[in-house]
Amino acid sequence: ALDEDAEDPNPVQVMRRPFAADPSREISLLGYGGIRLPTRNRSDKDMDLDLGRKLVDYALRHGVNAFDTGWVYHKGEGEKFWGALLPQERRAEYFLSDKMCTWELKSLDDAKKMFQAQLDKCRTPYFDQYFLHSLSDEKQYHRVYHEYGVLKYLEEERARGRIKYLGFSFHGKHDFLKRLVDERKWDFAMIVFNALTYKGENGSKAFYDLLAGAKIPVFVMEPLGGGRLARFNGPAKKILTDAKPDRSAASWSLKFAASFPAIQTLFSGMGRFEHLRENIRSLATDFKPFSKEETDVYWKAVDEYLRYPTVGCTGCRYCLPCPYGVEIPEVFTWWNSFAGAGRIPARKGPNDSQDLRRRFLASYTHAVTPGHGAERCIGCKKCTVPCPQWIFRIPTEMAKIDKVLTEVRADYVAKGGRL
Repeated sequence: ALDEDAEDPNPVQVMRRPFAADPSREISLLGYGGIRLPTRNRSDKDMDLDLGRKLVDYALRHGVNAFDTGWVYHKGEGEKFWGALLPQERRAEYFLSDKMCTWELKSLDDAKKMFQAQLDKCRTPYFDQYFLHSLSDEKQYHRVYHEYGVLKYLEEERARGRIKYLGFSFHGKHDFLKRLVDERKWDFAMIVFNALTYKGENGSKAFYDLLAGAKIPVFVMEPLGGGRLARFNGPAKKILTDAKPDRSAASWSLKFAASFPAIQTLFSGMGRFEHLRENIRSLATDFKPFSKEETDVYWKAVDEYLRYPTVGCTGCRYCLPCPYGVEIPEVFTWWNSFAGAGRIPARKGPNDSQDLRRRFLASYTHAVTPGHGAERCIGCKKCTVPCPQWIFRIPTEMAKIDKVLTEVRADYVAKGGRL
């Protein structure tokens, strides 16, 4: 299908909007996120450049002109991916963003070395957008960017033209975001924005309102909640398909986020062709913001999905490698596939089912490499430092999952099952 598309003389085009920092340029409403790029052999570092080249060509043909990466993405290989595949002779035609890895900096010299290495790995003379990455801890922000002088240095690089526009990505709380907004004029900010994180004082809608009120353009990460909003359970999915039979849950979720006018670009990780194709068609030039009826339907489906609590892992993989070998994102993805559908085995009620126990245990052995599951977690908390999610703690959730697995195994055997 990718090869056939190359012959299409009139490919579907993704919608573009004027870039707020420079209205003479337009930026695509869909951006190519740099976390979930195509890999081989279930290895974060083994980049599939052959498939990647076709996906990048497809994205460019269909109007995507915003590409994003970060120092830690794919264990340092993500920046090299764009450096190898984005056409350097067309550099002025697309936006490339990168990020200063806040939590790895111990000095100003670290920042200078990191920035130069990023330019070299991406094979670019400049970055269009450059982010202070994953601001969440106010003390860390002041230490790194003010005491070390990293913010002043990045302003100098901006003056030199090696950074066109300067902003930050945010994972903290509302009062910290307010102080950032009041501190200086930022060119943009990036926040998590989706229906799962929407509500509350520290919800994405409150963050969006603060940024939009300050006329700071908003970039979005995790518009699909790390894929969870593309995988609604049966009852929630039925609500959506009854309203729009030809529209997927992922398309609903992208359109929901894109309906907010201050949002410039939704960055989505797209390591598979079907995801890239669907996302482009969801945000094509005929895109229209949600009507009230569509909004009501979507929230009805989200509320149904949220009846069954899941772990709020987005699969960003910042937590890896675990020193004890736990495949953290894989464990949470597997768990959410059962929890999100209300299918966790129980000792009484409708989920007191030997068949469900068998499926639950069997799927675990297929989803997670043996010896690398929740049972390996000792609660060392090394993963909590880089994890950008403050709404849950990895060791706590791992302990809960291990407890359930232990109980389900015991019940399965006690009722005659064989492991």
